[in-house]
Amino acid sequence: MNLSHSTIVLNNILHNDLKFYNESGYGGKSIKKWPFYPFIKMWVNGNCKQARDLWIKWLVSEFYKYCIKAKSKGGMYQGSVHRYALNYIDENKHKYWVDALLINKISIKRGAALLVDRRIELIRSIINKGYLLQLADPIFAVRKGNLYVLKGGHHRAAIMHVIGYDSLPGVKIYSKPIWEFRKWLVKIKKLLS
Repeated sequence: MNLSHSTIVLNNILHNDLKFYNESGYGGKSIKKWPFYPFIKMWVNGNCKQARDLWIKWLVSEFYKYCIKAKSKGGMYQGSVHRYALNYIDENKHKYWVDALLINKISIKRGAALLVDRRIELIRSIINKGYLLQLADPIFAVRKGNLYVLKGGHHRAAIMHVIGYDSLPGVKIYSKPIWEFRKWLVKIKKLLS
């Protein structure tokens, strides 16, 4: 399945519509309704500390709601905050990887801060160097009529929107049936490895 890269209009992009994103109220919504959009906008407008602090606070809150919910369904179990929080645990990390509820709040907050700092570096990079296609980390979307449901690359899309771009280049677009087939193939590949 070698798909070409397309450029899509940012106003036609919707957030991934997985179960827990929908439950949080932003799954399937347009960019301006994504919860991290205001933090990016606040940061770009110069309110850097406040944006960072609010973004971290939101991630910690979401982590407590969704830390035992599968990442594949929009949860945070074994997602970025979970993974980064383990950087701050000195004992048996595997125990905390398997049971996210065991992680203390300080480690979760530090993990969320690490994630936010990486997103801020992405903001800086796009502002200073322009948008660079990341072939190692492609953005996928599923066509839904004239709209596109992103399956990744949400922060890149939000940053581009905030700083005034009209479109997002380098998106691999799938139809719904082909996307479901691709997910099935990925699961089979994981089982075989």
